[in-house]
Amino acid sequence: MISRFKMPFSFDPGPLKADVERIAAGDWVAHFNSGYYEDGWSGVALRSVGGVATNLYPDPNADFADSPLIDRCPNVRAALVSFQCPLRAVRLLKLAAGSSIREHRDPSLGYEDGQVRFHVPITSNPDVDFFLDAHRVEMKAGECWYLDLSLPHWVENHGSTDRVHLVIDCDVNEWLRKIILAEDSLVRPAIEDCVSSPEELERFRRAVLGDLRLQRRLRQTADMESFVRLVVTVSRKLGYRFTAADVEDALRASHLTWIGRWID
Repeated sequence: MISRFKMPFSFDPGPLKADVERIAAGDWVAHFNSGYYEDGWSGVALRSVGGVATNLYPDPNADFADSPLIDRCPNVRAALVSFQCPLRAVRLLKLAAGSSIREHRDPSLGYEDGQVRFHVPITSNPDVDFFLDAHRVEMKAGECWYLDLSLPHWVENHGSTDRVHLVIDCDVNEWLRKIILAEDSLVRPAIEDCVSSPEELERFRRAVLGDLRLQRRLRQTADMESFVRLVVTVSRKLGYRFTAADVEDALRASHLTWIGRWID
């Protein structure tokens, strides 16, 4: 299933930024996953379990209600009308300048789980690196992105300004299912056009050994499943044709558990 794509609608980031500016400094609370980040990651809940503005945890098994803060955000409220599916958590999440979120997965947040998450950047800068499944996702202010965050992902804000995203969790319904399946049908033929070829994999491995930039690209994740998918994706762009199973077999044969030792 497709892991990321830009939705067929977007928003004017100016009015959304005006809403953010109506949130008082004291309303922002530290993110509950304190072990996942360094320096400053905070948020406010516009829709949450119990309608509590400080409750950032989006319990997948709970009921959600608007918090009082959504009344300060009329432009966000208007944007939410574009999502023709049941809304769960709606939050503003801020990653402070110089801060980072470590690689992790968000369980129960994938199409197959029946719940998905959208990101709408409101303020950002060119030095924000957002990686999903070891692929950098460039999201511009006002765009709306579907992201399968059950896959490994991490963020680094190397810039001098904060990054604020509107983060929306939804239940999958027929409207959303049609959009996701339509996008998936566009990329699936390209993913499934390869046959097993360990010889091609070996040629690719030798090419990697002679290319330091390519080695750094393949070290973007410590997650083995993401690494396998990354190897296949990168290799296909370079003209090599082999399957994920070929990569998995090669890793098992070498009895290696992390990417640096495989390519060194």
